[in-house]
Amino acid sequence: MLQRILLSLSVLIILASVSLLKYDKLPSFTLQPTAQEPQETADVTGTTTTQSLSISATTSIPAKTTSTSATKAKPLKKLATEPKPIATASPVTEVLTFPIKPPTDFETINTNAQKAIVNILCTTGGNSLSPISGTGIIVNPGGVILTNAHVAEYFLLRNFYQKDFVQCIIRTGSPAQPRYHAELVYISPTWVQNNKDVAKQSNPTGTGENDFAFLRITDSINGSLPPEFNYVLLNTRENTDKGETVVLISYPAGFLGGIAIQQNLNVASAITTIQDFFTFNENTIDLLSLGGTVVSQKGASGGAVVDESSSVIGLISISSSGATTGDRKLYAITPSHISRTLQSEIGMNLNKFLSQDMAIFAKKFQSITAPILTKIITDELTKNQ
Repeated sequence: MLQRILLSLSVLIILASVSLLKYDKLPSFTLQPTAQEPQETADVTGTTTTQSLSISATTSIPAKTTSTSATKAKPLKKLATEPKPIATASPVTEVLTFPIKPPTDFETINTNAQKAIVNILCTTGGNSLSPISGTGIIVNPGGVILTNAHVAEYFLLRNFYQKDFVQCIIRTGSPAQPRYHAELVYISPTWVQNNKDVAKQSNPTGTGENDFAFLRITDSINGSLPPEFNYVLLNTRENTDKGETVVLISYPAGFLGGIAIQQNLNVASAITTIQDFFTFNENTIDLLSLGGTVVSQKGASGGAVVDESSSVIGLISISSSGATTGDRKLYAITPSHISRTLQSEIGMNLNKFLSQDMAIFAKKFQSITAPILTKIITDELTKNQ
């Protein structure tokens, strides 16, 4: 008899449990397709196209939609005899709690990330090559800087025409002050080969593909090097969403003259959202489209796109044109794109690349690869002279 009562009670508990569950259809999710910009398009290779801006954007990622539906629970069979009640007990109610995510403190994220942002200023010994000002991100405690190839190519031209024809320094603070010297660790050979004429253009265009390079701080201009540099981590995640809030940090210089850039250049930052993303291949997120802000100026190249986890998810590379900064979109290549390019060029991904001895790697790169890349650029610069 007791067994029958216990069996009946178990069935009641199961029935009660089933009645509390809701088998709702899960919302569908989409790997967001990228909307085509209203620009002229030019076919590149396969299904990938570029769109002409002040630079170009790439084609959209094909949409993939997946929806999941729960299966209806089967009804339980009714018992032949009703269970007899046993001693009354208060029902036990389990309360499910879900943590509420606190609002992201982008002010703190911005303050901390700014400590890892540097200005790269390169001056030249003549009028044949224009000086440049760009931005870089310190990405490890040893002082390795990630920047754009179209900024770092000036390190290849140091002795163009004469010794120390180009001189580059690393500056920090607001206004930016000379702090360090740096050496070239790596620049994408693919980018150099495909963009060898960029240095002689006043308003160069491009897609941002492979537009990255690494520098290493070697010594301090005044004083000694710190035991460890402030840095931000690079994030190679692929699960980027449209509408995701990010903070942009750089040294924009679009509205400053040469003297002001040298004496009164300040770091700037702005909160915006990811508006779209593009691919250079298929089904990879390689380029982020970002809303126009005060950062949308020349000089922002090499700046950081920082997410709510305080990690870098984009390297500002190119921009569209517009009458105001609010009209100009910025485009940033992703660390995952950088990692894939490194893998194809030198056989190691981004994490492995950054974990090696950078001084040794830089020495080897400068002795073997850099002279070849320098010749590619200088041959183009001196053509028809």
